Amino acid sequence: MGTGWARRRRRLVDRLSESGPVGGGLAALLSLGKARNPDCEELLTATALAVDGVVSAEFECSDQFGGGWQRGKVVLRASSEDEAVRVMEALLRAFAAEPRLEPRWATPQEYRNEDGSVVVGARHAGFPGVPTIRQVREHYGEGTAG
Repeated sequence: MGTGWARRRRRLVDRLSESGPVGGGLAALLSLGKARNPDCEELLTATALAVDGVVSAEFECSDQFGGGWQRGKVVLRASSEDEAVRVMEALLRAFAAEPRLEPRWATPQEYRNEDGSVVVGARHAGFPGVPTIRQVREHYGEGTAG
């Protein structure tokens, strides 16, 4: 959904908000839809790319309905699972150490090498699932600030 949709949605929200209480409620719901968070995307990407062994990193973040989600695609330079786990752990430590990352943001679900033959996840580092920044900070002893 590009800028055309954003303009149409903005016009619809304006019209609905002028049409009384029911329209105002619908406008509020419509404006709570996908709200991209470029700060989240830029911070996660910059942090990831600063780690030795990270070939590329792309993140998409959205804040909606008072919550949101983060998705990341991270490619590692690794020829074995052990190498991939070492790079992934360095990246998780970098996330933990970056004070501008919000504690509620999630880390990537998986990490792949360049040809896709090696795929690791946070479970390889002792996490039961995909950790948040808060959980990574607690795990690596970086504190729970935020």
